Amino acid sequence: MQLKSDSDYLLNDETKNLIQSNNGRIIDPKILLDFDWSRLYAVGDYTCKVLDEMGIRPKINVYDLKTQRGKETFQGKEGSIKVKSGQGVVSSDLIGQIKKAIDSPDFIDIQVEGEEDLAVLPIIFYAPINSLVVYGIPDQGMAVITVDTESKELVKEIFSKMDVKKNEL
Repeated sequence: MQLKSDSDYLLNDETKNLIQSNNGRIIDPKILLDFDWSRLYAVGDYTCKVLDEMGIRPKINVYDLKTQRGKETFQGKEGSIKVKSGQGVVSSDLIGQIKKAIDSPDFIDIQVEGEEDLAVLPIIFYAPINSLVVYGIPDQGMAVITVDTESKELVKEIFSKMDVKKNEL
């Protein structure tokens, strides 16, 4: 399966349920101190903030400068790539920038105008096997998903069931 570079993927009830029933496991972020950070991907302001405070630098940070809790947000990083992706949408812009960032040797920050939650999906889609994706689950903590064949197949299934909207020129 290849993602369409000219289309946005929209969440629907079926894909929302698939995502919610396949959350990662809650972790203590200290376990990431000894992990190869070039294979670590972070999604969400709170997650990026916690890792930054611990001195952990993920290969990619994805954030939107907001938290559900409404408390302090991640301050962002100068030089961040800015993309648009609305609530319940994985935009073609977000997909393209994540793919470029994964293919790049650099460590990259992506600031989303809209909502970044679904960035986990294209990261798993493109990230190398044995990478880790960390993100926050409201009122529970930081969760991790190991990128493996099973998680990649699940993400492909989710994308195949999402509504697709072709971008206008």
